[in-house]
Amino acid sequence: MSRTRFPLPWPAVALAAAALLSGCSADGDAEGASVPELGEVPQVRSSADIPDLPLDAYVLTKEQYQAYLKAQRLLIRECMSRFGFDFRALDVVLDAEKVPDLRPDKTRYYFLVDANTAAASGYRVPDRAGFGGKDDGDGEDTTPTAAERAVLVGSNAGKQVDGEQVPKGGCQGEANRETLGEDGTDTFLRLPNERVALRSRVDADERVKDVFGKWSACMKKSGHDYDDPMQANDDDRWKTPAPAGRTEIRVAEADVACKQQANVVGVWWAVQAAYEKQYIEKNAERMADVKRTVDAILRNSGRLAGNGA
Repeated sequence: MSRTRFPLPWPAVALAAAALLSGCSADGDAEGASVPELGEVPQVRSSADIPDLPLDAYVLTKEQYQAYLKAQRLLIRECMSRFGFDFRALDVVLDAEKVPDLRPDKTRYYFLVDANTAAASGYRVPDRAGFGGKDDGDGEDTTPTAAERAVLVGSNAGKQVDGEQVPKGGCQGEANRETLGEDGTDTFLRLPNERVALRSRVDADERVKDVFGKWSACMKKSGHDYDDPMQANDDDRWKTPAPAGRTEIRVAEADVACKQQANVVGVWWAVQAAYEKQYIEKNAERMADVKRTVDAILRNSGRLAGNGA
């Protein structure tokens, strides 16, 4: 079991192609906007009550993302084979358990939400499968060599390798043109990171702070002194490898009960949704490009799946 400081979707820089090829940083304007008005505030008593967030319409589901990664893997392997390489670094995407979810995990995005989880394991969360160059099954190191990486990313584009000319952007660039479209970019991978930047504004919003205050007052009545849910989640007493003890379980159960009493997660979600909607409106042209790219990915991944991806 492990604990998570900030329960976010796996960041784009941890994803298969991005992890191998380039780091994705937030390049949208998540700062400097005015405080947005709230829309409807849902009543949330469990993670099942949490609606999708506005940015989710621009983010692939886990299943869609795996289909995209499989298509990338097929195209890159075929391209790399032209240069004499048996490229295996992306084989990990064949295992659904090792493909990250770009969308928020509703059971953890707002920290503890479900009473049954609190009662069973307190603040502990199951370990997530690793994601990297090593194949955990047989220990084979599939990390790209320098020669492979040069062809993969195109640092030697235009040059001859094994009698073949390296394409623009390398085999990754060639694969991107097939999956993202000629004009597509991997900007869609950056949205989870941009959501992190928005989240910092959400947590600093006075409406969120106000509902945290109500939660804190409720917790004090149960004998627990925390300013906000993050403090309860990060209590040093829970930082042990042992299963959650009775004290942790009691605090976790009180945490969830107080969240329900003040509708903390409903307000938290509504503020997040307001900031995301504002972000989409402010970046309308870029978000339209992202949506076109996502649509192209879904279309091309489906086509390539029929060819063995």
